Amino acid sequence: MKIIHTSDWHFGMRVGTENYQDCQEFFLERLYELIRRENAGAVLCAGDVYDSGNVGADAIALFDHAAQTICGQLGVPFIVIAGNHDQPDRLAAHRELLSGAGLYISGRLERDVQPVVLDGGRVAVYPVPFFNRYEAQALFPERQERIHTLQDAYAAVFDHIRQTMDPARRNIVVSHAYIVGAALSESDRAAMKGLAPAVSRDVFQGFDYAALGHIHKPQRVGPNVRYSGCPVKYSFSEEDQTKGVVLVDTEDMSSAFVPVPLLRDRKTAEGTFAQLMDREDLKDDYLRLRVTDRYAGLETQAELRERFPYLLEVTGMSADDSGGQSTLTAEQLETMSDEDVLRTFLAERFDYTPTEEQLALFREAMAQTEGV
Repeated sequence: MKIIHTSDWHFGMRVGTENYQDCQEFFLERLYELIRRENAGAVLCAGDVYDSGNVGADAIALFDHAAQTICGQLGVPFIVIAGNHDQPDRLAAHRELLSGAGLYISGRLERDVQPVVLDGGRVAVYPVPFFNRYEAQALFPERQERIHTLQDAYAAVFDHIRQTMDPARRNIVVSHAYIVGAALSESDRAAMKGLAPAVSRDVFQGFDYAALGHIHKPQRVGPNVRYSGCPVKYSFSEEDQTKGVVLVDTEDMSSAFVPVPLLRDRKTAEGTFAQLMDREDLKDDYLRLRVTDRYAGLETQAELRERFPYLLEVTGMSADDSGGQSTLTAEQLETMSDEDVLRTFLAERFDYTPTEEQLALFREAMAQTEGV
């Protein structure tokens, strides 16, 4: 049978005013097409379905629709684990009921990981959600004194699985982990900040395939150990990456990366303001623009954004003629107060700093406007 391995959907992620939902919906439609074309027998999602534990209703509805389509309309088992961004109990609510419909969700680590058996008993998929060493210590008290690191914790969990694993089956593990040597992207926030200790790929010895999530760059980190990567480009460090899924054939346990087209790419472009405004190939993508003849202020950003609706960052000349650069991002604009916008506008256009009396009048005017 063929199995599709994907991960790190991050439904609900935002950047500036964008939430990526149209791009994620586009990916899901391509995923459904691939399931039909390859006659896939199962889909694995290796964690980070959501970007946080308190995403909005739209993100939840998007996952619900994906599950209904994969399990209900296409009749394909869908095996999902919680990642470090997911809220485990919320993700796995009603999992016993859902498993009857072909949706298998593992939210929190259990001592005895029960496999999902597929293909008439020939394939066993072990869903192992994201966990820390303290959870492993609680589940394996007999090994508590030997679990000092995350590596020790993974060894305890997978040693226990291997004790009852049937070697006559094709044994696949779904895990959400940072493996030593994996190449990172800027959107790998926890790993980039050193909050996610790495473990050795050796913990997966004995498995025919390890379907991993957590790292956003698709890559092979061992002969049978792969990251599928995230399906949308969530940072500019991913500009040169090809996004997609991994297709695993349990007949010979071969695996191949299958590129999936993007609704919107991420691009960096440089030129004069006029040159950039003339570009026709940038309108539908997430952009980082470097303007060589202008200061990257609010007015410049507003003009560029009117032309390029998915502009996320502008870098331009320094306002102090020092030869340096100034940068304004969508996130900065999103967090600026009305007073911040006024101060910035006056500084950029008139090199002027408003007095406290003028600011008080501005606040009074804004309050009257909000009361209308």
